[in-house]
Amino acid sequence: MMGLIQNEWMKIFARKSSWIYMILIVAFVLIAAIFYNKMYGKDDPNWRSSVQKELAQNQQLLKKDPEKNAGLAQNIRMNQDYLKYNINPKAHSNWHFMNSVIISLGSFVTLFSIIICSANVSAEFATGTIKQLMIRPHQRWKILLSKYIAVTLYSILLLIVLFIAGYLIGMIFQGSSGFNTKFIEQNLTGGSYSIKEIGPQFLKKAALFLPSLVMVTAIAFMLSTLFKNQALAVGIGIFMLFITNTLGGILLFLIEKYDWMKYLIFPHMDLSIYAYQHELTDGVTLGFSLSILAVYYLVFMVLSFWYFQKRDISY
Repeated sequence: MMGLIQNEWMKIFARKSSWIYMILIVAFVLIAAIFYNKMYGKDDPNWRSSVQKELAQNQQLLKKDPEKNAGLAQNIRMNQDYLKYNINPKAHSNWHFMNSVIISLGSFVTLFSIIICSANVSAEFATGTIKQLMIRPHQRWKILLSKYIAVTLYSILLLIVLFIAGYLIGMIFQGSSGFNTKFIEQNLTGGSYSIKEIGPQFLKKAALFLPSLVMVTAIAFMLSTLFKNQALAVGIGIFMLFITNTLGGILLFLIEKYDWMKYLIFPHMDLSIYAYQHELTDGVTLGFSLSILAVYYLVFMVLSFWYFQKRDISY
């Protein structure tokens, strides 16, 4: 089995595109760091006096006209927390860069993973090399499993490249901060905020990104197994990525009205929301989302392996 996986791993890196994707990820990180640096620049060493000045002005405005300036109440609380917890609101270290920009660049990892996974099996059929695999003394399911493990490992490698490049490039452009540095992060709903430790918060987002990546690669791999045409498999895989993101956002608003929609895969494909709040909606927790994804994952895997076992490879 290890020999099959090693063989598939070598096949992946025999393609120039596999190296190009890693280079592109580093290039995207570098471009993002340049823009991030130009936008935010260096940290303000006198941030406390700036926050105190803004706090005093807002408190005066709120006291003068409470009804008209009611919206300043949260801004006042935030400024008080900046001072209380010694949080520089304009800090932009490598961990801030990782927590905001690098996590968003994970979409490129997903895209490149889809392209690699969608073409993995279909390319073998398109070129006819699948016949050479079939004549070897290996069971079909082992051949397919080795392919799946190889492309999944490659997807994780892309993610590791993204994180390492983000940390190092962010350090060069923005400097480093403590792993447990506190920062304020806006919640997704209600306009509220939470006080987090920046390193653990990034790791939480990264951990929540991984199940989504595994699911996307599983879907793309299934498409590669089902379709003979490589371009068709890749095209449908990319289409599924965009439609999943779109439908996921729409269905989040409909779950409360239609309870059965929480059993669909689309609202659970983006688990990053759990880094900001404990529930997707009432009763839908991280454990529930992971359970739904696990069920769909098993369905996709069973379908892929069953079809590959039955597929005619004589042509």
